[in-house]
Amino acid sequence: AAGRIGRPIAARVFHSVYLPENLQGWRITRPEAGGGVVLDITVHDADTLRFVLGDDPLEVSAFTQAAGMAGGGLEDGAMCIWRLRSGVIAQSHEGFTTKFAGTGFEVHGSEGSLIAKNVMTQKPIGSVLLRTSQGEEELSFDREDLYVRSLRQFHAAFRGEGQPSATGEDGVWSLTSAEAALQSAKSGKAVAIDPKLGGAG
Repeated sequence: AAGRIGRPIAARVFHSVYLPENLQGWRITRPEAGGGVVLDITVHDADTLRFVLGDDPLEVSAFTQAAGMAGGGLEDGAMCIWRLRSGVIAQSHEGFTTKFAGTGFEVHGSEGSLIAKNVMTQKPIGSVLLRTSQGEEELSFDREDLYVRSLRQFHAAFRGEGQPSATGEDGVWSLTSAEAALQSAKSGKAVAIDPKLGGAG
C-alpha cells in the first residue's frame, strides 16, 4: 500500500480495552511503578504513530479520567491529540475500562485511507483495509505474536544480524511522549515533546 494513500494528513488510534483482572495489579494501584493507562498504553500508541508514519510527535494535548478501575490517583482512561513534525494530526484513545470496544489504527491521506481493525494488541489477529477512489481492498500482512517477533529480532541483532524492532531512541521518544501527555492532562495545556536527544530530534 506504500504511496497509495498519498500524503498522510491524519491518524487515529483506538486502544481502549478492558484490563483483565490478572493484569490489573500495579497498573491500577502503584503510581511509583509506572501505573496508569498513559504509561502502560499511551507509550505504545505514540510509538506506533512514529513507526507507521515515520514521523516524530512534537506536541500533545491530553485529557485523562478515573472511571472507577484505578485507584491511588491513577488514570484509567486517556484521550490525546498529537501534532507531528510533518503537520499530520492524530488522536488516540487509551483505556482500561471499555469492555466492548475494539482496537484499531487508521491513517487518512490525500488519496486514500488505511483502516486497521483489532491490531493494537499483541495477538496475531486483525485486518487492514485500503480505501481509495478505486474502492476497497483487503491487504494481507504477516500475523505474528509481537512479543515473539520482537525477541527474535533482538536476538538476531545481538548476534550482529540486523536491527532490533525498537531502539533505545524509540523508547526515549515513547516515554517522553507519554510523560508530555500526563503533563498536558495535569496543566490543561498543550505540551511540547522534547526527548533531548541532541541533534537527533
